[in-house]
Amino acid sequence: MHLQPILALLVVQLLFGALPVASKFVLAHAHPFFVVVLRSFFAAIFFFVLHKIFSPAESPRVSVDQRDDSSEVVGVSQRLPLSVHARILLLAFFGITFNQMALFIALPQTTAAVASIISPSIALFTLLFSVLLGRESFRTSSLLSIVLGGVGVLLVIGPFTQNLPSSGASGSAWADSLNVLSAASYAFYLALVGQLPTRVGGLRFSLLFFLYGCLLNVLVMLLFVQAVRMGLWERPPSLLLSAELAQLPASFWYGLGFLLLGATALTYFLNTWALQRVKPSLVGGFVCLQTLFGLFLSQSILSEPITLSMILGSVLIMCGVVVLTIQHFRDSRRAPTAEGVSA
Repeated sequence: MHLQPILALLVVQLLFGALPVASKFVLAHAHPFFVVVLRSFFAAIFFFVLHKIFSPAESPRVSVDQRDDSSEVVGVSQRLPLSVHARILLLAFFGITFNQMALFIALPQTTAAVASIISPSIALFTLLFSVLLGRESFRTSSLLSIVLGGVGVLLVIGPFTQNLPSSGASGSAWADSLNVLSAASYAFYLALVGQLPTRVGGLRFSLLFFLYGCLLNVLVMLLFVQAVRMGLWERPPSLLLSAELAQLPASFWYGLGFLLLGATALTYFLNTWALQRVKPSLVGGFVCLQTLFGLFLSQSILSEPITLSMILGSVLIMCGVVVLTIQHFRDSRRAPTAEGVSA
C-alpha cells in the first residue's frame, strides 16, 4: 500500500475536524444560509474548472454492484437522461442542502466539540440506511455498531450535556439534535448514491452534485427571506453579513478561506483521490481521527469544555465505527472483488 493515499486521508480528517472550529469564526459575522450558499457555489465553480480540464481523460467504469439500479456506463461526452439528473438533484438535497443547512444552523447554538463527536456517526447511519434499503445484509456486527453509536449519540446530546454553554439561544439540545439530523442526512445520501459517480464520471457527478446543491440552497434562502418579509419568521440581525467587508475581522476571512479552500475543495478532491487507491473499508478507521482532531482544536483554539459524557459518547461512537470497519475488512478478505467508491 502506498503512503500517499494514507497521508491524503489524514489530511482530509484533519480538515474536516477543523471545520466546526473555523465555522465558529465565520458564523459570528455571517448568516448560516449565506455561508452554505457561498460554500456550495465555490465548490460548483471549483469542480466546473476541474471538469473542463480533466474530463477528456476521465473514463467511467462499469458498476460492479449488481444491487444498483443500473450498470450502464454513460460516456463523458454523452448527455445524461433526465432520470439521472433527477437522482443527482435528490442526492444534492440530502448530501448538501439539508445536511449543511442543519449543521450551520446548529453550530452557533452549540459547541464545535459536539459537532466533531457526532460526525463519525455518519458511518453508522450509512450502515443503518443501507440495511433498510436492502443494499447491505443485516448482521450481528451491524446491530452492535448501531447500538454502540446510538448510545454514544444519546450521551452527547442527552440530558448529561445540559450544562454545556451555548453561544446563542437558550437550549443547545435542539441544536445538537440538528447535528444528528445533519449526519443522518449525509448518511442517507451515501446510502443512495450507489455507483452513480462511477457511471457518469467522478468530476461530472461532482460538478452536477454541487451545482444542484447550490441551486437548492439559493432557493431555500430566497424562501427564508420571503418568510421574513411576510412576518412568518423573526428577522435575524443580518441575512448576509453583520458588518461591512472592511470591518470584518481577520479571523472571519481566515475561517472563510479555510471553509472554501480547505474544508470544501481540498477535502472533497483528496477524499475522492484517496478512495480510488485504497479500500473503502480502510476509510472507516480514519473517520475516528476526525473526532480526535476536532476535540483537540475546539479545546485549544476555542477553549471549549470537554465533559465526561462527551468523552464516553465519543468513545462509544468510535467503537461502533471500529466494529463496522473490522467487518468490512473481513468481507474484503472473503470476497476480494472490486468495490464501488462513493465520496
